[in-house]
Amino acid sequence: MASMTQTVPDSTTEHIRTPLAVIHKLFSMHTVETEYVATDFGKLAQSHFQAVFADRQALQQVPVYDQGRKITPGTLVRFRCMVQDPAYGEELHLAVARMTNTATGEERCAFSQYTDAEHGLGADWEVDYGAAANVFTEKEVAYCVSVPGQSAWARGVDDVSESALDSALESLSLSGDGNTCAGADKYPIPGEQHSAALVKFYAPSTAPRVSSVIDVVGVYELGANTRAQEAGDETAWPCIHAIYHSEVHVDDVASALPALQPEDFAARRAMCVEYVTSVLGGDDLAAQYVLLHLLSRTVRVQDAKVGKLSLNLVNVPASAQPNTTFAFSNPASRWIGDSVSQLVPYSVRVPFDLKLLNKSSFVPNAEQGDLRAGVLQLAAGTALVCDETCLNEGTLDERGVRNLHAVQTAILSQSVTYQFPFQPVEMPTSLRILVLSAGKSILHSDCVVHISDAARRFLADVPASAADVRPLDPMHMEQLRQYIECARHLEFGIPQAVSDVISTEYAELRRVAHERGEPMMSQEELALTVTVARLISLGKGQAELSIESWNEAVALELRRKCRNPPASKKQSAE
Repeated sequence: MASMTQTVPDSTTEHIRTPLAVIHKLFSMHTVETEYVATDFGKLAQSHFQAVFADRQALQQVPVYDQGRKITPGTLVRFRCMVQDPAYGEELHLAVARMTNTATGEERCAFSQYTDAEHGLGADWEVDYGAAANVFTEKEVAYCVSVPGQSAWARGVDDVSESALDSALESLSLSGDGNTCAGADKYPIPGEQHSAALVKFYAPSTAPRVSSVIDVVGVYELGANTRAQEAGDETAWPCIHAIYHSEVHVDDVASALPALQPEDFAARRAMCVEYVTSVLGGDDLAAQYVLLHLLSRTVRVQDAKVGKLSLNLVNVPASAQPNTTFAFSNPASRWIGDSVSQLVPYSVRVPFDLKLLNKSSFVPNAEQGDLRAGVLQLAAGTALVCDETCLNEGTLDERGVRNLHAVQTAILSQSVTYQFPFQPVEMPTSLRILVLSAGKSILHSDCVVHISDAARRFLADVPASAADVRPLDPMHMEQLRQYIECARHLEFGIPQAVSDVISTEYAELRRVAHERGEPMMSQEELALTVTVARLISLGKGQAELSIESWNEAVALELRRKCRNPPASKKQSAE
């Protein structure tokens, strides 16, 4: 099988323009028993195309699937997408058919995979449906959408250059009159433009899990939607017949810069703190917590989830301007949201406007048999920025209350409830949730930071004050993005010796507080300080918690608590 790739001389262009012809040629050369074809030919096609497009430059010649651009059916495309509904359907497929020429009586096998088109070798050829050599397989169908909240810079990471893309489009004669894909309720962010397609997976591949992000390389066509056909809709839908796919992790999205070395972390951390400090009008304390928040990642240790750090920034200037869409109307909130999107590949904004809360659905729902998306059906690692500054007086109806409860559940347990016909199912998620509020938030976050009055004045004057912020050049922004994703994905542990020191200090702090009649440090406060120390160590590129980082965390927490208004200092998270 390894030599098969070498015996098919088709150029990269031919693999893009006529992938099915290349596959048929592979099949004709694959002279083995039908049973073997049924189980292994899919692997052969996968390995062949993976080898052809293993080089990044070759892969970049493959057009990116975009519903706004239209691609001639039968060509090869690539699509970075989120699996919104992995169980959209299954289709029985005649992968290998015994064909008979009615004029000459000649018989041969025809392979017809990676397409919904009927079998055919031309005039006079018919399928012998009774032949024992026929091979039926099932293809799994998933409804996939462009990744919600994908930042503009992340969309460009794997795209070809403009000139190369123009050349590719010209050679493929890409044109059309609009490939539309119904299902607005299957995209998490209402009103946001996106692309969608039915992605069909063939053995040995299976449809990936729900909400996973994948890169698909496959054959594009306007094909069958059996679920729509059952409802009487014969409209052809955009389909991508996956030849191969791979799962994308958030840290894979960072650009292909040279590997980050241990000695680079300190400089990158300082650069990141400086940048976020400028965004927050010189508030270095809030900037440090924002960085720790961006470095956070939920991991499971035995039966516990650790590492998350949801953050509430308080004292953000409020706005009376209503939100009619999922875009921030408050200039201060928009300024912070824009800055976050510059640093992370996926970021979604949720304004807590009463009308939006009452009419939107935040949790996925499959009670009617079709999985409809909710605002919280997001890719792992997404930064979710919630703007509470636009929450004005009014009444939350039952749906609005459920939506806020869903956000609170995501903050506390990093899970999202999927509503299925017989019972709800808790699905794990991994979201970085940042809440912006003018005063005390209606949500409970892991950590609450009151921004300084100077930062508040700075944000109140946005965009005028934005002129004082020196934007980083593209290379430095790339370095910050790489730093954040590399640091947050380091393996991490707490040495027993450090754990013993923390336990001793905790007991001593409680003893002293008790003797003085002061509030004693709670378990929640200890857990938060340990999390802060953990993230400080990760920010330094350290795989283990150090005493130095622990001491820094204690000092940082003390500074944070000193900012709290007198009435809230008794509250552990504030």
